[in-house]
Amino acid sequence: MSTVREYFASTQIRGIDEGVGAAGVVQSMHGTPRDGSLELMTGTPGKRGEQGEPARPFRWEGDIADQTALSALTPKLTMAHAGKAWRILSTGALVYWNGSGFDEFAAAFGAAGPDGQPCTITIGAVDTGPVGSELQASVTGTPPNLTLNLTVPRGIKGSKGEVGGPGPIRNAPDYADGPHVDRAVPAWDPTVGKWKPRPYPGLRGPWTIREGRSWDGGPGFVASEVGISAPTKNIAQLNIPAQDTDWRPIVSGGVVVRPDENWNQVTTRIDAEVRIGSVTGQLVALGTGFVTGASTLARFQPHYAVRGMTPDSTVGVVPARQPVTLHVLLRRSGTANYDYFMEDASIVCLARPVGAL
Repeated sequence: MSTVREYFASTQIRGIDEGVGAAGVVQSMHGTPRDGSLELMTGTPGKRGEQGEPARPFRWEGDIADQTALSALTPKLTMAHAGKAWRILSTGALVYWNGSGFDEFAAAFGAAGPDGQPCTITIGAVDTGPVGSELQASVTGTPPNLTLNLTVPRGIKGSKGEVGGPGPIRNAPDYADGPHVDRAVPAWDPTVGKWKPRPYPGLRGPWTIREGRSWDGGPGFVASEVGISAPTKNIAQLNIPAQDTDWRPIVSGGVVVRPDENWNQVTTRIDAEVRIGSVTGQLVALGTGFVTGASTLARFQPHYAVRGMTPDSTVGVVPARQPVTLHVLLRRSGTANYDYFMEDASIVCLARPVGAL
């Protein structure tokens, strides 16, 4: 048989809040050989106690590594150390010694703070202060619209630097600047008394045809032909791109030809000509043939078929910004037929600027 003591050897007493002073509320008691419980109603709140002493002011002591280091420090602390505070680096907590133990404030360091109010700062006045003065900054306005005003100290005058290289020629007082094309050179203009940019005065090119191949991939000389009876024959066209200045062709090269005559009765000569724009255009080169029954090279030389040419002459001049085609043709002087050979035929053209200087 179990005794009452055995029934309530592990009795738990719990307070319940079922309304103090309410009618019909009773306490219950329950017991078994293994457990026992007694429920008691919660009592009425007591009187407020006297105000305790104020907490000691925080005295910041810095960082401490972890809880182990804090536990090693605890036996050394007394009431005289109340108010001292440390940050535990391993957890980010703040601990405060109240004189008998630690009060801990978890996540006091490293936690995200509340979102601040967005603010826009614009630069206001920037003034220069005296040499050696301090940088001064002031912020005016009401958040979120603020203005930053600065007073920057004036720097001291630096030492004179080394002499630099020559500046751009366009900045020279005796240079009349203007539009510049590729490879332009300065030339003296006596009218304005200044240097002015002029197109490059040197030779341009070359542009060539060698046998059946042209510099631009176009057709070369026509195929060889024997027994030609026509008084003239167009055998090649050399295309020249537009230039940035007026120019005159300087032509070299030549064509192999042969009159169909016996050596003891030759009367026919075959010349090779180069003309601008068409077979009837201005003559600019001539390869004079020979009165012979053998094959000869009519070698091109500059030729304009006029007398008394001067540097200012417009004969054979191609205007600037205008492409042109040079026509190579054979011209018979006599009555016999003749042969033409593409092998070893060539034409080379260089552009010589006129009026560039």
